[in-house]
Amino acid sequence: MNYCRLSSTLFVVICICTVLGYMNAQDRQQNWPSECKRVEIISTADQNIQPAYFYKAESQNPRPLVVRLHAWSSDYSKVDDVASMCIKEDYNYIHPNFRGPNDRPEACGSNLALQDIEDAIDYAITHANVDTTSIHIIGGSGGGYATLLCYMKIKHHIKTFTAWASITNLVDYYYECAGRRTKYGGYMKDLEQVTTGLPKDGFVPYFNVQEACRRSPALMDTPIKERENSKLFIFAGIHDGGLDGDVPFTHSLKFFNKVVSDFDYSDTKILFSNEEMLRLMDWQTTGAPVNRNHLEVLLQRHYLDRVQINLFEGGHEMIMDRVLDGVKGQNILVLGDTNGVLDKGWVNQLKEKRFSDFIYNTSIVDNTIGFNNKGENRLNTLCQINQYMNEADKALNGIHKIFIMLGTEDCKTVFKDSIGLVSKNMKSLIAQIKSHPVYKKNHPEIVVITPPPYAEDSKVAEQYRGGSKRMSWFVAQLKKISKEEGCRCVDVYSELLPVWNMVSPDGINMNETGQQIVADMVIKEDLTK
Repeated sequence: MNYCRLSSTLFVVICICTVLGYMNAQDRQQNWPSECKRVEIISTADQNIQPAYFYKAESQNPRPLVVRLHAWSSDYSKVDDVASMCIKEDYNYIHPNFRGPNDRPEACGSNLALQDIEDAIDYAITHANVDTTSIHIIGGSGGGYATLLCYMKIKHHIKTFTAWASITNLVDYYYECAGRRTKYGGYMKDLEQVTTGLPKDGFVPYFNVQEACRRSPALMDTPIKERENSKLFIFAGIHDGGLDGDVPFTHSLKFFNKVVSDFDYSDTKILFSNEEMLRLMDWQTTGAPVNRNHLEVLLQRHYLDRVQINLFEGGHEMIMDRVLDGVKGQNILVLGDTNGVLDKGWVNQLKEKRFSDFIYNTSIVDNTIGFNNKGENRLNTLCQINQYMNEADKALNGIHKIFIMLGTEDCKTVFKDSIGLVSKNMKSLIAQIKSHPVYKKNHPEIVVITPPPYAEDSKVAEQYRGGSKRMSWFVAQLKKISKEEGCRCVDVYSELLPVWNMVSPDGINMNETGQQIVADMVIKEDLTK
């Protein structure tokens, strides 16, 4: 045998393989935005090296971190369009491998995979200027499954979780695949290999139901206390799981039911009943609802400001301009009075319409700007503002905006001889806010919302008589103060005045329609972006 010739041949083969491997790696890198770098992260669980693509925000200030989780049969190397969106917004971004495709026991919701995600977050925090109060996990399909798994088990404080087209129960999914067309047999095989640990080319694998249950987010206990200050966004296309969809959208509906029930088992009115699910499934075959645009949201439901589900006209896909909804949300402190307390008040309506925002509401019935109303210090915002700022900062992990809607109680009859103090108190309140350490740390925008009108004396209680003129005077002063102090002013007074008798049953407080006008004006001004 000519060993020299054999050695030369082996050398050439090795060189060719090396070059091809290098070229493939280069191709993958070239497909990714140049700003994203391939990094290697050592697992703290087993010292295994897990690669990831990583973008470090350029801003000198702390920026949010987006953790993007790959799909079921994919890994970290598949180019992700969300990366370019994060680069444009200058958000820190990481796309971890977490053991790659879900076809092995080490992947698919294992403790190792979950630790890889934890480690990727730690890596980003160490190597970038991350706002650790604004970490967001986003995933679709198998990545949506991993996102919901993180919602149930991750130890880091995550501000928002956004899951698209998610598998939530591996047992259900296995048997759903068994009853469908041939192409879903691959997912069945994946689940058999994940739950038994048998090699691909070894014995015929079987499906281990117990192991699948252990890895199913829908069968885990929701960590209620740990998620009180987080938001969960669930998105599903109504045609997913039909003739062409990979994951039945009912997985998302059932998971919504499960989490809401864990938060409050008595709140059944927003849950999806079996009858409603069957009716929604009919839409897959009947084509109803008709004349709906692709990706249009058909049904939106939420539990408080913690969990939201969106069922849209589409299949196994994502609405790309909604992917970063949670990241763009703002932390808002509200200083208000009775109108901000009501169940259908403007603050709660704002929470419903702007689910992405985190709103800390300190509104109190009969609250004032700077008087001890009814002799109570707690109804004097000037006396309570430091406490409100501290509490909001702790609850929200920073404040981006402060909404102030006060003045109704300050203009009532008992304070008529002190009306000149009302505007001075407002200036003092703004000054005190600006001198607070939380303001100096975050520099939140202060938004002054004018109080609503007073009705004429014949339509209000005795304690408010004469207030119509005082309120008119105060609103004019409030606009002036806002301009002097560099605050944005939303004039709901002028908007409500022509319709006041129709939206205020007592001439002072607003009904649901009036509250909606206020909430819509705030949104129209685009204040919460």
